[in-house]
Amino acid sequence: MTIPLAAYLVVGAALFAIGVYTVVAQRSAVMMLMGIEVILNATGLNLIAFWRFVRPDDYSAQIFLIIVVTIGAVEMAVGLAIMLLLYRQRRTVQADSYMALRG
Repeated sequence: MTIPLAAYLVVGAALFAIGVYTVVAQRSAVMMLMGIEVILNATGLNLIAFWRFVRPDDYSAQIFLIIVVTIGAVEMAVGLAIMLLLYRQRRTVQADSYMALRG
């Protein structure tokens, strides 16, 4: 018994919605980074699901997903390093306190 494509797409859409909600609703910059990571993972899941059901003989989607996961890991490492530096300076990780850095 195989799992249909619609099941993968529903899980991917749910993960994407959770990620978007996390980015929009959270005030903590670390939680925003985690929401972005969930969005990247949801798009990767949808990519692999489409690959599996449309062209399982072509492996370019898997290579692309490895690149997406690598970019996500680098984004998280750099983002956490920036958050650590900002926390040392401002003593908070709330995104509202970083608005003064825009100008």
